[in-house]
Amino acid sequence: MKLEHILPLVLLAAAALGCSQIREMADTGDSAANTANANSTDAANGATSGTSEGSAPSGNPNADINRMADAFLAQRSFRAKMVGSGQTPMNMELEFVAPDRFRIKNTNAPDMVIVGKNVYIENEGRWQKIPGDLGSSVLDMRKAWDEEGRKWFTDVKYVGEDTANGKPAYVYTYHNKGAEGVGENDSKIWIGKSNGLPVRIEANYKKGTLRSMTIDYDYDADISIEPPVK
Repeated sequence: MKLEHILPLVLLAAAALGCSQIREMADTGDSAANTANANSTDAANGATSGTSEGSAPSGNPNADINRMADAFLAQRSFRAKMVGSGQTPMNMELEFVAPDRFRIKNTNAPDMVIVGKNVYIENEGRWQKIPGDLGSSVLDMRKAWDEEGRKWFTDVKYVGEDTANGKPAYVYTYHNKGAEGVGENDSKIWIGKSNGLPVRIEANYKKGTLRSMTIDYDYDADISIEPPVK
């Protein structure tokens, strides 16, 4: 599969995680060469997590979401499984290791590894490194939760308790307007009682090729991402 056919899947994966800037690129089909470079947020050394005391609703839903987002951005690693429906269905698994390593597995495309500026693609059982520094054009896929991404969140509400993936959680809903309305969605998020981190997100998009998305997070897996070839 050609690179120009594969890269939009990477961008779409990032869009599913909520980054409206990447969502715009995925919808318009812009090539990686036209994307802007972005600085990755350096995570703290070693995985961190909130405590059960710190994850309880405070009575201020916006503050609770900000607290969760800060804990999420501090994670050394995580795994996200994404299932989306719409014109462009998705069944994808993304793994992250701070500060800038990603592994993407997609049922409809070759596996991909991003290590800093370098991008590697698996093709018919063999890995190849893509020439250039394409990885620097793939924006940080966690940016939906930084301060810039959070400013588009409105109507944040605490709606009660539930269980997701067998884990007790506090549940919130919010509207994500997206920058200039791009990637606008209504979302529901389950925040784990034990660690204050997102367990599941369900998003329904207002427009674009991706109509709905469910993301399930795992922080317990021992994840290591290394260049598959030199």
